[in-house]
Amino acid sequence: MEKTTKDRALMQALAPKEPRQLPSNFPYLTMRRIKEEQRMEEKRQQIFAMISIIVVSLVGISALLFFIGDVLWHSIVSIFKQPDAFALVLPTLFCLVFFALANHWLSRQYQTSSHGEGQTL
Repeated sequence: MEKTTKDRALMQALAPKEPRQLPSNFPYLTMRRIKEEQRMEEKRQQIFAMISIIVVSLVGISALLFFIGDVLWHSIVSIFKQPDAFALVLPTLFCLVFFALANHWLSRQYQTSSHGEGQTL
């Protein structure tokens, strides 16, 4: 008796089943999942890039200060002691601020969208 029950259960397990019906919006749901995965991967890459930039910048600044820190410090002190040397620093500083603001404004003006289609010059 037990053997026939096992055989019947085995036959039921091996019997062809009705094909499962996919939901009517299966392609939409699949594409939505794919796009969500793409967004998450892009976000991971952006975070990794930002962390890499920060680490490389900190290492570069540390190396710069380690190798020429004392020379840089003496140069800054001598600039503030001599008024003629300070006359060169002020226009240079003004130019740096001006170009930084111009760069910021232009990058905002011609920023590309997330689809890669942006305005061109």
